[in-house]
Amino acid sequence: MPHRFYFEGSFDSDQLLLEGSEAHHLLHVLRMQAGDSVLIFNGTGAEAEAVIAKTSRKTVEIKITERREIQASTQVPVILATAVPKGDRFRWLVEKAAELGVTRLVPLITERSSVDPGENRLKKLQQTIVAAAKQSGQTRLMELAPQQKWDDFLAECCQSDHRILIADPGGSALDLFSRSFTDSVASPVILLIGPEGGFSPEELQSAIETGAKSVKLSEGILRIETAAILFAGLVCLALNQTE
Repeated sequence: MPHRFYFEGSFDSDQLLLEGSEAHHLLHVLRMQAGDSVLIFNGTGAEAEAVIAKTSRKTVEIKITERREIQASTQVPVILATAVPKGDRFRWLVEKAAELGVTRLVPLITERSSVDPGENRLKKLQQTIVAAAKQSGQTRLMELAPQQKWDDFLAECCQSDHRILIADPGGSALDLFSRSFTDSVASPVILLIGPEGGFSPEELQSAIETGAKSVKLSEGILRIETAAILFAGLVCLALNQTE
């Protein structure tokens, strides 16, 4: 299969110009040349077959040969709202969530949060999302939302129709593959993951009052990124099986 590259923009023109990190990867890592075939996607569902027409030291001219009709996904959107783990563990969490097909990831500020990723760090993680989409074959990029305070995010949830699941060691087991779960899911599913110290009792209560169901993921205590990817992976797999 040809290598995939991300192009930020529409495919209205048959001639595209790759620049920046994508051009660098094509030219200096893969060492591709004029005449080689590639696949191009723009992160919004559009994909095209193309041929390298011309290269320079920093740019690559691409000629589209065939556009693909990518049908809109019928899968229920999955929104992962999570506290931020320390160090490089957050980048790993973002990468794996994007590979799984999570629709939107929201970094949360909770009562016991100890990490503030900062706006600049969040911007840098966009390249991680692009790389994950290239590797996993996704045609749509996961949205990485700005950091939100817990109360603000819950208030936003109240304004729309969502099914909310909150990870809680004291919660009940939930069979995500049962018909009672998959048949009842029509609106987006929100998954809530707390910080290392867990959600406070007040946060748990406010989530339940918003309509969240408390779910026990494991007999042990999981790290933030482990709980987030386990939860997202199980839900995405369950929803995929209903398509």
